[in-house]
Amino acid sequence: MKHLIICPEYPPAPIPAGGIGTYVTHISRLLAESGETVHVIGTLWEGAKKKSRRECLRRLIIHRVYFEGWPTFIGKKSSSTPKSGVKKGLFESIFPAQCFSWQASLLAEKLVEQEGIDIIESQEYEAPLYYLQLRRALGFGPKRCPPCIIHLHSPTETIVRYSDRDIGRPYFMTAKRLEDYSIAAADALLCPSHYLAHQAKTHYGLDEGCIRVIPLPIGDNPILEREKDTWEHGTICYVGRLELRKGVIEWIEAAVAVAPEYPSARFEFIGANTLGTRTMSGGQIVKHLIPDDLRARFIFRGQQEKSALPQFLAKARIAIVPSRWENFPNTCVEAMASGLPVIATREGGMVEMIEDGRTGWLANKSGSDGLAEALRRALNTPSTRIAEMGYNASLEIRRICDNKKILESQLNFRNQVVNQGARRSLNLPVNLPWAKRSFCDESMRRTPQNNSSKGIAMVVTCLDEKQFLEECLQSIEQQTLKPMAVVIIENGMTREQTLKVFDKTQRNRWRVISKKNTNPVLAKNCGIEEVLGSGLNPLGFSFLTGEERLQPDFVAVCESILRQCPEVGLVSCWTSDSQNDNKIWIRPCPGFPYQWISNEAAPFSIVRTEALHEAGNFRPIMNQGYEDWDLFNAVMAAGWVAVTVPKILGRCRIYEDLESRLANARTYGRMRRELLERFPDLIVCDLKDIILLTESYIAHSLYEQFLAHRRELAIAMIRTMLRHPRQTALRILRKMKKKLVQRAPVWMSNFISRVTR
Repeated sequence: MKHLIICPEYPPAPIPAGGIGTYVTHISRLLAESGETVHVIGTLWEGAKKKSRRECLRRLIIHRVYFEGWPTFIGKKSSSTPKSGVKKGLFESIFPAQCFSWQASLLAEKLVEQEGIDIIESQEYEAPLYYLQLRRALGFGPKRCPPCIIHLHSPTETIVRYSDRDIGRPYFMTAKRLEDYSIAAADALLCPSHYLAHQAKTHYGLDEGCIRVIPLPIGDNPILEREKDTWEHGTICYVGRLELRKGVIEWIEAAVAVAPEYPSARFEFIGANTLGTRTMSGGQIVKHLIPDDLRARFIFRGQQEKSALPQFLAKARIAIVPSRWENFPNTCVEAMASGLPVIATREGGMVEMIEDGRTGWLANKSGSDGLAEALRRALNTPSTRIAEMGYNASLEIRRICDNKKILESQLNFRNQVVNQGARRSLNLPVNLPWAKRSFCDESMRRTPQNNSSKGIAMVVTCLDEKQFLEECLQSIEQQTLKPMAVVIIENGMTREQTLKVFDKTQRNRWRVISKKNTNPVLAKNCGIEEVLGSGLNPLGFSFLTGEERLQPDFVAVCESILRQCPEVGLVSCWTSDSQNDNKIWIRPCPGFPYQWISNEAAPFSIVRTEALHEAGNFRPIMNQGYEDWDLFNAVMAAGWVAVTVPKILGRCRIYEDLESRLANARTYGRMRRELLERFPDLIVCDLKDIILLTESYIAHSLYEQFLAHRRELAIAMIRTMLRHPRQTALRILRKMKKKLVQRAPVWMSNFISRVTR
């Protein structure tokens, strides 16, 4: 078989290889060494400069795509960004990780065609496979469709929950939505622990037995020799990032509580400290937790190279995995493989690895109290027994994670998936969160009743956009697949401009209708009636204003999706800002409950005609700017799927100026009530999510405004300082006078005092 694994953390990567990167390293080598051909797509950065290389007798081929942005939980900033185009737009979006997903998916499609890939695997975390799955379901990409495996490892939603963070933040929410899609569209699911498999099955409503559990391979972790003194006085070692989800706070509290009872106990921490907040650094948090008289017994080594870890483990007598939540932690595998017994919580796959009292100590309750009780049991264990437990741990983890056994299970699983072929990844998942239905529930999959529809009808309302009208109409004229009908509604102000454009281009079958003193909402309904009244039966409608422009393949792409995907009632797309070409509006596929908070579909999105009938056209009660949102909600509420084409297919105004925002604010409250009151049953079902998402949205907006105002204030201060350099210098000297006088030589102190009088 020819395997493809997509993993942005494949080492060397911008961050040390965690469980995901380590797993891919081990399994790709095991597969290649067994005679399989394995392609891996990782990250191209300064530590991995080659775009492609071969290893393991040229059976392991590593490809790398550009992406240096890692603004995730580790808090690392990117050193550079893509220079232009879609990659730059993805990188600067609310979820920069999709920049890797986009590039990796396009490269994966090429490898599928050129290399004959049989099976594709990727993690769910940050959804590296999202764009390949979405493009495939929409009918893009190669005709060859190898099945896709999603490896459940660390869902963002779960990590955020156990890290005491807000899932409503735009970054985390987007990650969750893309991951949800990727899981729902997987042909097969793989997971290393029964613990996470059970959680995922319950949370996502998956079918019984749909997740295959195969532990992580042990790799090449050797057993380490330890002296008698190490078993008596060695450290209790924690390896991993210092973060909330890892239970570091609870572990330090437990160790501090127990340490006075055992004067020889020393606690070592290997890993970067990411506990910091906006008001306190990680170091300050740790310092606050540990009393002065115990501080010498707590050793923090910081981030270390993976090659250096054995030397720290060799000096330890006990390892610790205190996590609030884990899947199948690689740190536990490595510690046990090295010959250490492990103290751990029961919140993860550790319960499948550790036998309490034989290979380690499992906490009997959560939190620092449970860890303290387990630590006391460990420290009360004779050193000879600890050494024996370490030996047992090494044997047990080698049995569970035996490379040969794991490889055999993986090959059997992959062969089974290949034989079944691609199924779920060929179609869009019908998962409507407002109904709380299972990802596997297909009962709401829509099929249009009218199969004779064809073509796209366009309604252009140009009531006051004289300066933009010609470009808008030209963009329609330049479509590679011509729309079946174009109706232009004008109110007399633009008639001369419209007819001038008509004479110039000699368009056929386009109709211009004058509707004086009409509003844009009624004008759109008038356009619908005109098209349908002429006996035409279009597949879908698109509604434009005079200032919006379309890319030449807009109609062709959207019509192909409506034909390919009968369950789709709304086709949106990426859009560029008509005021600034460098700004791109990128959102996930629209869905509830998110669509209740803000409209995530482009205003000129195509609506399937059958869905438009069910929605009841545009409601006259809605103000301009809200009628599209209201219609799109109605289409989705009727059960139709909404998709966002991952391609820039049009231009419109995305970022409003301050004057427009203030004007919209006057009607926002009333329009929001109309939007929500239209579907009371659905709102009740989603009420909790709406409240939580709204609060997060408001908090994020306020913080963004604060940052914007702070930047504006800083710019104003700098300008003032540049205009009045002498006065600025004197003010600074006066404020710092006391400190300067104390530290400066006598002659300088006298000078400062004289100048600042």
